Amino acid sequence: MSKAIGGQPNGLSSKPNFYDGAMLANDAEFYLYGGVYTKNPELYINPAADSVLKYQAYQTYMPTDDKPRFHQGFQDAHLDDGVTRYISYGAAANAPSENKAWYFSGMTSATHGPLYWAGGNASERAVNMSNTLITLDMSTQMREKWSNSTLPVDIKARSAAEIVWVPVGKQGILVVLGGVTFPEWATVGHESENAKAGTGKKEDGDEFMRVVDIYDVASGKWYRQPTKQSPGGRARGCAVVAVALDRSSFNIYYYGGFDGVLPKEDFYDDVWVLSMPSFTWTQINNGTTLHARSGHKCFMPYPDQMMAFGGYAAEAGAIPSCLDKGPVVIFNLTSGEWMDSYDPLKHGQYGVHQKVQSVIGGGSTGGATLTTPVPSGWATSALADVFEEKYDMKKMTTHWPYVAATSTGRPALVSGRRGGAGDDKNSVIIPAVVVPTVFLLGVGLIAWLCLVRKRRRSDETTSHGSSPDDATLHIRSWITGQHAKKPSTVTSSEAIIPSPDLAKADPDVAISPEAPVQQHEMADTQVVELGGDSLSIPFIPSPSLSALLLFFSISILVTHNLTSTQLQTHHHQPSSTIRDFRL
Repeated sequence: MSKAIGGQPNGLSSKPNFYDGAMLANDAEFYLYGGVYTKNPELYINPAADSVLKYQAYQTYMPTDDKPRFHQGFQDAHLDDGVTRYISYGAAANAPSENKAWYFSGMTSATHGPLYWAGGNASERAVNMSNTLITLDMSTQMREKWSNSTLPVDIKARSAAEIVWVPVGKQGILVVLGGVTFPEWATVGHESENAKAGTGKKEDGDEFMRVVDIYDVASGKWYRQPTKQSPGGRARGCAVVAVALDRSSFNIYYYGGFDGVLPKEDFYDDVWVLSMPSFTWTQINNGTTLHARSGHKCFMPYPDQMMAFGGYAAEAGAIPSCLDKGPVVIFNLTSGEWMDSYDPLKHGQYGVHQKVQSVIGGGSTGGATLTTPVPSGWATSALADVFEEKYDMKKMTTHWPYVAATSTGRPALVSGRRGGAGDDKNSVIIPAVVVPTVFLLGVGLIAWLCLVRKRRRSDETTSHGSSPDDATLHIRSWITGQHAKKPSTVTSSEAIIPSPDLAKADPDVAISPEAPVQQHEMADTQVVELGGDSLSIPFIPSPSLSALLLFFSISILVTHNLTSTQLQTHHHQPSSTIRDFRL
């Protein structure tokens, strides 16, 4: 899919490739927001501060006088006042059932201007933390609204956190996990300010996993809730939410990442689960150093599976390492094990992992007995009230199960359809121009060959021992398939498959004894030895004339087939289909 305007796969785009941006989406459309990019004015124009690229997949409104017609594909859009696209390294979450999406914190430049990847000065790099929460309301298609709210003082801005939407309360809640305040990617030398200062402990990162920040969508209020047995500081990992069948527990799976400070040390490959409302952490998979990655993204194709996309390995050496098992890996949320492959026909309901069951009680389908935070209890009674209110799950759409993709090959041309007036003109013009051209070319070659033969006979009459012109003989030998008599040389050429007609001997022609093996100018070209020692070419049947007639016939056939193919293609252009987006 091309990000060119209109979504056409033409290889052309006025938009640069962004690094560490975000996709804000519902079930009908998505926006590509934020990110840094490489500065290259020769390829594209720098995007304006209020510009954003959107993709519309489905229509959810009726066109009216004050609404434009629906157009499927990529389109330019604009941000509302107070919102800028010059931001990166934030955390994004989507709630299709609420038609809302969010972008939490991130980084901006010192001037809040364009952000460029690598190099440049501080005014063009992401160096400052942004204390904002960007909200995108997609309730009304073509009338989407962007808003910007400032984070409370106790909610720290950060980079490379993870934020997930959880179906708790009236409109759900946002839970923020991890992040780092002095990331290594904020400097040209990829050295964190914490590392320079010798702290190395990354205290902020550890705190971001020990105490999680929670945003209630309905009220717009923030809360902070301590957890138990947190894994330590994490950044650039990924997170998904799995809900027990009876909704007695909401389990956030966090995979991979690193501390965000030391990129040359080992990355994480373990999987942790933050179970709510007990707010307890449980490690369910230790992982391996070889399989570890950072900067990847995760989503759930099925309730019991997590798919991780992309990322990169630790930068321990001068040469980047490849990701073990490739850039796409599948994790079974119920068993807590990595899967060998993905099959859309193999899936099941989510079951709470056994290690999580041992902490919160109950079984695989739910029945958790630990339903309040331990040992701290609720940070505020207001947060407890949010968890008491059940979310209306009927608002959520189920898109699975999926069918396995099949290879369709090239689109088949439908016969029996006719084009318009323009096609009729082409059907007349193309043969009328090409066929006479090929005919005249063939006649000209025959006339030229006759002159060569006449001159050759004249030369033989005056001086039987004289040799023909080398250039003429070379061309003639190329046409007839015979080699010119000259010292053997080793040449390289493209392999040409001879026409079967040239390899057939006519029964009326006397064939001389088999000649010794000789070198030829054209590889795999059959040599036809004529009777006698004369180089003159009999008129019937003449290999050269046969070659020309064959060339002429093939040219007409090719022209006819080309014309027919062009007309069929023009008449029967296969219609493009839009793939089903499940965001």
